[in-house]
Amino acid sequence: MNIRLITLLIAFVALPTLAQAAEKSATADVSERATLLKTLNRGATVTSNNQQYQILPDVRAAESLSQEQPQQTLTRHGGSKLIETKGAFVVFTAAPQSIASVKSVNGATSYPTVINPRTRRIGILPGTLSVKLKNMDSAAAVATDHGLEVVRIFAHLQAAFYRVKPGQDVVAAAVSLTADPRVVSAEVEVIEHMAVAR
Repeated sequence: MNIRLITLLIAFVALPTLAQAAEKSATADVSERATLLKTLNRGATVTSNNQQYQILPDVRAAESLSQEQPQQTLTRHGGSKLIETKGAFVVFTAAPQSIASVKSVNGATSYPTVINPRTRRIGILPGTLSVKLKNMDSAAAVATDHGLEVVRIFAHLQAAFYRVKPGQDVVAAAVSLTADPRVVSAEVEVIEHMAVAR
């Protein structure tokens, strides 16, 4: 009984110290991330869901395999520094990319990223485009003419979702689609809001 009481007293006394240490660590992580984000190169601006984003040519995202730790995903993709995890995705610094393309090398797929300057959140470009069409009869032809894969067609919404092929620049595809007279509008899909863990 006395040992339990002593253990509880020690835990009670140590708890504020442990909480302060955890708070300092979290503050240091936030500060380190903010500093890193300030130093990253920024590329072209894209709009998705009425939000402005800037391409991060030095940052990639990759989905972790089952039972894989973030550091293992980073190593598998040749990344330099872990920035954060977003759900099953690991976001990391990598060699600068000249185009915003989905890359698949030896079965390992990585995705371009963007930053929302307003929220300072990193978003992932999965290579999907949301396209409003003037005539739904042209949906398949538009995909073929732009070298895209049809993901889904919503005739009642006059919309189609297309996916770029590996190595194809998703931002350039959106620009090309926008210039197509059969297209009303084309937007790059951005995944910004996910469960974030460190």
